Amino acid sequence: MTLNLENLKKKYIKNFHNDEKLCSFVLTDVLFGFNEISEFLKEKNIKSVLEIGSGTGILLNELKNFFPNINFLGLDPNESGYYHYREIYKSLVNPGFSIENKQIENFSSEKKFDLIFSINVFEHVNDWKKYIEKTNNLLTKNGLNVILCPNYDFPYEPHFVIPIIINKKITQFIFNKKIKKHEVETNEIGMWKAINFVGKREVKKILNEKKYNYFFDLNIQKRMISRATNDKDFKNRQGLAAQFAIIAKYLYLDKLIFNLLKVPFPYMKLIIKKNNFEPL
Repeated sequence: MTLNLENLKKKYIKNFHNDEKLCSFVLTDVLFGFNEISEFLKEKNIKSVLEIGSGTGILLNELKNFFPNINFLGLDPNESGYYHYREIYKSLVNPGFSIENKQIENFSSEKKFDLIFSINVFEHVNDWKKYIEKTNNLLTKNGLNVILCPNYDFPYEPHFVIPIIINKKITQFIFNKKIKKHEVETNEIGMWKAINFVGKREVKKILNEKKYNYFFDLNIQKRMISRATNDKDFKNRQGLAAQFAIIAKYLYLDKLIFNLLKVPFPYMKLIIKKNNFEPL
């Protein structure tokens, strides 16, 4: 079950007012998200799905096309540089799902979801511990929460494509000019401030303390390196970092660095199963 980038471009280019650069930027991420989430939707017990950070809604639209019997709901405030994504969502023909313009912090529902997922959202939430708690409470008895996001235990910031020097404060001091330039060019003012620099080690610590039932999909390492090799738009976006990943793959350095030397991989996929613990 796969999607084709060229076919997606033909289908959605008009929704982007024929802006090929923006269209490719969004659709390569749609492909990535589809490949990472669609396998979960094949399970018979998945009847209702919540996506946090739905953006343009195109990923939900494609998932709905492939899984018409599943009920999909999206959340996205469409703030800052992403406000125009709301117009793209509204331009979709008969999407068969809805997106509420809310942050997860302001969302409430008596309805429970069999699957909740977010892609490159977790690193932007104000309080990721409360995020985990709230999404856990929105799951059905056997529900799953799938989180894909950068792992800041590895000293690299992928949105701004810069190395992390010791900590966030020092990194900002060194790269302040580049950070401001990126925010202006992308109309994402405040993005740097909003990134929480969450790392896998800290997440594991909290999950263990709260006795959550979880696991990390370690195969994301292989898939992300493959993406850096085969996804031209993603490769261009990540620049030298993508080139390093490609070289490491062909020289088998990726296995030495990330497997034998246990250097943290810069991306993670976390799957949390419904926790029986209900906070007071």
